[in-house]
Amino acid sequence: MKYLIFGAGYMARMFAEGLDDACISNVRVRDSSDSLNEIVRANPEWVINCAGIVGRPNVDWCESHRMETFMGNVILPLDIAKACRETGTPLLHIGSGCVYSGDKGGIGFSEDDPPNFAGSFYSKSKAMAEDLLKDFDTLQLRIRMPVDCDLGCSRNLIHKLVGYNRVINVKNSITIAEDAVYAAEQLMKSDYRGIYNTVNPGPMTHKEILELYREIINPSFEYELISVEELAKDLAAERSNCVLNTQKLSKIVKLQPLETRLQEIFMDYLQKTSEDVT
Repeated sequence: MKYLIFGAGYMARMFAEGLDDACISNVRVRDSSDSLNEIVRANPEWVINCAGIVGRPNVDWCESHRMETFMGNVILPLDIAKACRETGTPLLHIGSGCVYSGDKGGIGFSEDDPPNFAGSFYSKSKAMAEDLLKDFDTLQLRIRMPVDCDLGCSRNLIHKLVGYNRVINVKNSITIAEDAVYAAEQLMKSDYRGIYNTVNPGPMTHKEILELYREIINPSFEYELISVEELAKDLAAERSNCVLNTQKLSKIVKLQPLETRLQEIFMDYLQKTSEDVT
């Protein structure tokens, strides 16, 4: 199957590496005609949109760059969706699960639950795009706080957590990036549409993740736990902390539990670093 990927960031790279016959477009999309011409040229069986604005160094950037965020997270996906509709090419859009707050009494938010978090402009823009793209018969995957096998990657949640001096202790749903690519491939092969919470089963707190990191990789690693309220004092925008329900996806693709996958990733990292030393 041939895939055309829009975007040049973290998830675009993960899809390009994880899918056979996938290429990243080098076209800068300014309107639907740009994406239309590129889709006609490449003639893919699926278009994958990984393009969007996440903010640098973090989503606080989006608060002071609202027009750029709106254009990148709302208008751009709609332009690509319009082009896909004109060519009859199915579209996979990589969205965000950071549109909720809480855990819905422990069961997690399903794909049918309306977003309840508007604490950041980033999250509002992702929720808006998700809603509008429903009218374009798209496949949308919600990912959260991605982790991949490259612990040195700056976009990897583990790399971020290890670099922080202070972390909060709240349950969160998290995506193993390689597993998201696998799930997306299965969904595209079977021509699915709709929204899917693409996170690994079993939410974890940052404390639980760092304790696992300390147990397997670095016993001397130290960090400080702080409250959500204390963290908010240093931020321009609130952060989404939420649990997503994975029942819908699990009926089609069964992903391994988050803790199991983190253990595998940490053990693999430890083995590779040990080999480098010897």
